[in-house]
Amino acid sequence: MRLRQAVVASAAAVLVAGLGAACSEPPPPGASDLVDPGTPAPKPSPTPSLPAGPLSGQPLAQPAVAGRQAIAVPIRATATGTPVGLDVADVVYQEFAESGSLHLSAVYQSRDAAKIGPVTEVRPVDIRSVGVLHPWLGYAGGPTGFVNQLAAADLTGVTPAERGAAFPSGYTSTTALRAAAPKGGTAPAPLFDYATPGTPLGTEGVTPAGKLTITAAGHATQTWSYDQASGQWVGQVGKAKVKAASVIVLTMEYRTLTVRKPSPRSLPSAMVYGKGKAVVVSGPSSARAAWSKPGQKLVCNVTDPAGYQIRPQPGTAWVIYAPTTARVAVT
Repeated sequence: MRLRQAVVASAAAVLVAGLGAACSEPPPPGASDLVDPGTPAPKPSPTPSLPAGPLSGQPLAQPAVAGRQAIAVPIRATATGTPVGLDVADVVYQEFAESGSLHLSAVYQSRDAAKIGPVTEVRPVDIRSVGVLHPWLGYAGGPTGFVNQLAAADLTGVTPAERGAAFPSGYTSTTALRAAAPKGGTAPAPLFDYATPGTPLGTEGVTPAGKLTITAAGHATQTWSYDQASGQWVGQVGKAKVKAASVIVLTMEYRTLTVRKPSPRSLPSAMVYGKGKAVVVSGPSSARAAWSKPGQKLVCNVTDPAGYQIRPQPGTAWVIYAPTTARVAVT
């Protein structure tokens, strides 16, 4: 009985197999049996890498911005004034000027500022500092000799006398200055090797830092303090609170310049070309360093005691030209 049931079951299996074969075409010669794996799960797209601003080291929301020309604006800062537009600058150069004032050269490339100023005259320190960046300048004229130096350095810009609408009430904006600039300006080359996460400020001579003071004759002591929450160094210029990712103090000689046109006067002027000692604070660290800038068309190199480039945190870099007689202290 069991033998008969097995035979019947076997015959049924053969019949079913035969019916299945009859309902499908035989595979072509050489074909193999493949199983459809179904629709594969989509692979996650890699996060696009945004270019960094050449003067800020920070990722740009709009990649095209990386290739645009820099804008430079000289700003006068007095003890009772309130300069604006400094926090969004990529680089700010500071010269200790006459009557306790500061002459600032603010450079904008990665970000825009809706209001910048008060705009002041051009001075040799502007030419020496920003010349290597090939910017378009917005400035309020200046002594005849200084304006001639600007032209001789192949730097161009616009003044209120040429385009008053771009300087309402003595202030300007990056939008107004870009509208006045000719087409075809070139993007600046990077000034620093910016730090990546975990990169120290320097290979030697790095110490913790929370406060930086610069005391120069004829000027109020300038104090910068590190804010742990924002990772920024906070200072004050006139009545304005300013922030920077890094403060770079370059010690150098100052000379007195005598100008005659349009009015006779004497002005202090930082000798930006040459070399000297430097102090850098960035993040919660400080580093002793040295600086060297042979001429206008060359970048100012800031190196640690081992000769390697200082690597500041990405963001605004505030470069202070301190007279050799100034006292610079970090605690």
